[in-house]
Amino acid sequence: MRYLFILKQSPYHSSLAREALDFALASAAFDQQVSLLFMGDGLFQLIKNQQSVNGKKNIEKTLNSLSLFEIENIYYSDSCAQMRGLQYDQFSIKTKQATHQDIQTLLNSSDRVFNF
Repeated sequence: MRYLFILKQSPYHSSLAREALDFALASAAFDQQVSLLFMGDGLFQLIKNQQSVNGKKNIEKTLNSLSLFEIENIYYSDSCAQMRGLQYDQFSIKTKQATHQDIQTLLNSSDRVFNF
């Protein structure tokens, strides 16, 4: 099965960002084909050298473990990045730029889509 996880939550506002990544890692561990799409405030999860807040675990360490679970299809919305003034070189992991059309293709080619 092809799973697409859409991550829209900022990294430390709630537990959803961490839960989404944990769910994606667990899915990959059970041999599901996992893709991640960072959109909206979820793009802030990708920023290098994050400082966690309120005693929450740093999400950057989890992002760095994605390759260990063979999660390599990691995308970010180019329009959302532009709206937030974010550049690719600010991201801590390798990601692929996704246009509106790319996002439609991802949605259409996925068996399951999870929004966080």
